[in-house]
Amino acid sequence: MKSKEDTRSLAKKRDDYIAWEDYFMSAAYLAAMRSKDPNTQVGCVIVDKEQRIVAAGYNGMPNGIDDDKV
Repeated sequence: MKSKEDTRSLAKKRDDYIAWEDYFMSAAYLAAMRSKDPNTQVGCVIVDKEQRIVAAGYNGMPNGIDDDKV
């Protein structure tokens, strides 16, 4: 019977994963898709030094504008 250590040594690390920058840009693009503004969709993510997303957001309609009536 193989131990967990033996099984791990048989698995190879993937090398076709996306870069951190591409991952974060994709997250920002996805956040932008939440915007109801018909002309401008902007998304952002804030990332710490350990490559963790600590905040995400997107633009909304200006204050006082009912986005359901646009």
